[in-house]
Amino acid sequence: MDPLIILLIGMVVVLGGILALRLHAFLALLLGALAVALLTPTAALEQYAAKQVEDQKFTQKEAESFPKQSVGKRIADRFGATATKIGILIAMAAIIGKCMLESGAADKIVRASLRIVGVERAPVAFLGSSFLLAIPVFFDTVFYLMIPLGKSAALRNAKKYGVYVLAILAGGTMAHSLVPPTPGPLFVASELGVDVGKMILGGLLVGSCASFVGYQYVKWANNRWPIPLRDSAEAPLADLEKTSQIDENKLPSLWLSLLPIVLPVVLIAGGTFLKSPWLKENASLDFLRPLFGFFGDKNVALITSAAIAMATVVWIKRTNLKEL
Repeated sequence: MDPLIILLIGMVVVLGGILALRLHAFLALLLGALAVALLTPTAALEQYAAKQVEDQKFTQKEAESFPKQSVGKRIADRFGATATKIGILIAMAAIIGKCMLESGAADKIVRASLRIVGVERAPVAFLGSSFLLAIPVFFDTVFYLMIPLGKSAALRNAKKYGVYVLAILAGGTMAHSLVPPTPGPLFVASELGVDVGKMILGGLLVGSCASFVGYQYVKWANNRWPIPLRDSAEAPLADLEKTSQIDENKLPSLWLSLLPIVLPVVLIAGGTFLKSPWLKENASLDFLRPLFGFFGDKNVALITSAAIAMATVVWIKRTNLKEL
């Protein structure tokens, strides 16, 4: 069977499991992996094993035994290999996102953006904020954070509610899919052998352009298909009004709010710059190499940012250990 057809079937199983059967994404992905593994012919497995021998990733003995492995073992092995690459990153990204919500750091970033561009350009603030927040934080977390903020802004200008929502989507989806240290782009960089620092720079460039184009479509779409602001049980408009009036003095400072986002980007990109041909032989920068060699590792960079995000929660809450 053609590999593209197998891939298509796997995608249908995953999307069907999530959308039609309402399965958890993990279970749907597991079913998709099972379907792909069952449909993959032995010849394809042998070809893959031979390629791994060429790349010196398999021994000859491992290559011979690989096509004979059971479907369950192949799935478990690949799951383990994926967890090795991005398992820590996923855990740390989840911690960073949760802590930024609890400390009010994410709210602070959005408010600062609104103050810089002005209320009339609120969609631009939502676009930029969601793009920035989605770099280390999972998109679903960014979405759940910013939709209530978009509703709060729409209380003042209901006609722009659709623009607010779609601007959040345009910024968040691009950063989430293109800019490390989001786990997805990091995994892609690892699989393709692309330097993570270069992936960050390329992702920022391409993602920014794509978000801008998306924003232009957003403005056109809102005029054509306006979305009315509705009340909902999950986020009542009365509660949103109260949230929007929280004293900003109770939120962390802007630099501290940005630190868990900016720090891993700087550390990882800095390590890449120091390894570049035009800086590699520069002896005056030797004192920085051990620092970036340790903290520039993607896992250590995310762990450091997660620790800062947790410390921010402790500092802002200032309550007893049991409540924390």
